[in-house]
Amino acid sequence: MAGLRSPLRSLAIALALLAVVGCGPRLPAGASDLRLAAEVERRYVAFRRRLFPGVPDISVADLLRAGSSAGTGRRAQLVDVRDAHEQAVSMLPGAISRQAFERDREDYRGQLIVPYCTIGLRSGLYTRRLIDEGFAARNLAGSVLAWAHAGQPFETGGRPTRRVHVYAADWNLLPRGYEPVLDR
Repeated sequence: MAGLRSPLRSLAIALALLAVVGCGPRLPAGASDLRLAAEVERRYVAFRRRLFPGVPDISVADLLRAGSSAGTGRRAQLVDVRDAHEQAVSMLPGAISRQAFERDREDYRGQLIVPYCTIGLRSGLYTRRLIDEGFAARNLAGSVLAWAHAGQPFETGGRPTRRVHVYAADWNLLPRGYEPVLDR
């Protein structure tokens, strides 16, 4: 999907989403954070099992516990693979865009690369590609949704924010205290 134009790429991703998790059970408004977190996990596991089963991942808890080395002895570099308009809303602290990574990719060769997206689908596919190209990489399991459920901060322009782009309305599985942003 890397070479597809954005509208075609978005359509391909949407079809993959439907094929793997369908529309998913529509959670009632006001569903508990625990229930929302369980749904994030369920959807991520379904993607992983079907679309990138051999790709190693790392949980938010393990990434945070290990600090910058992510348990590998190598410095971890977060790479946001979402589209630019999603990144403009917020990113994980210390992350770089996929474009910035691609521009200087050889500079990161000795680091652990941890791609992320909304839930882990796009980043799982990208992680597989990086591994095939010889990079040490792990997908961030549950990606920004799991990050939010761990109560972690987001940034916009170096400043903290609670706003998070959630891809689409069916993907608004954010816990209380975070503000979802959707495409209009």
